[in-house]
Amino acid sequence: MPTVTRTATSHAPLETVRDYLRDFSNAPEWDAGTITCEPVDPATPVGVGKQWTNVSEFRGRQTTLTYTLEADEPERIRIVGRNKTVTSEDEMELSSLGDVTTVRYTATFTFHGAAKLATFALIPALQKLADDAERSLQAALSKLPTS
Repeated sequence: MPTVTRTATSHAPLETVRDYLRDFSNAPEWDAGTITCEPVDPATPVGVGKQWTNVSEFRGRQTTLTYTLEADEPERIRIVGRNKTVTSEDEMELSSLGDVTTVRYTATFTFHGAAKLATFALIPALQKLADDAERSLQAALSKLPTS
């Protein structure tokens, strides 16, 4: 199970950052690999159990995962994406010190079926994806309102 952790900061209040990240339909703005991310049921409010259909690009190929918000706490968000090839567990821990909100983003990938055999070979690509996502997350968080 490859795991990558990255950190980004914002001068926006923790609640603003949290509200932005917990609505996974914002993922195309902050996740470099995401192409589209649409709610499965737009009428369902954002909260535990909310689902999104996410289309991402990884190593030149598009893949679709269904993501579910599994933890929606004041300082912790957990969104898990699944398809037949991979389970992607995204955990975001938020903290605030002074006027800086910090997001510690950890993604864990569990590959299934034939893809499981290639797990070790995928680690460099996952590291690059994490680096790209860190940059795009930082850029998106820097645009959030600071008051």
